[in-house]
Amino acid sequence: MTAIAGDENITSVSETGDGRYSVPATLDLTAARELRERLVGMLSGNSVVLDMSAVDRMSTPCVQVLLAAGRSADAAKVSFRIVDASDAFRAAVADLGLETQFFKWVS
Repeated sequence: MTAIAGDENITSVSETGDGRYSVPATLDLTAARELRERLVGMLSGNSVVLDMSAVDRMSTPCVQVLLAAGRSADAAKVSFRIVDASDAFRAAVADLGLETQFFKWVS
């Protein structure tokens, strides 16, 4: 499947063409591995901007992957930002008590 920005059928992380990466609506347990693999590739020396506007479900493993990615980016002094965070994304982070850890990456 070819993912297009704004396509509600996006099933994987996809580049939008404006330097952002769209994240799919469902970030469940099975999505965690692919999310991790994509982030490892994206973070090799490059700035990362994740558009989380489509996220309507996010599992704890995906929150952990994003937290690890943000920390890795900080350690490597690479910019890591999360933009247009959906209510579901914010709720998942809040449910785990991680707002403080994500605060500097979410705009």
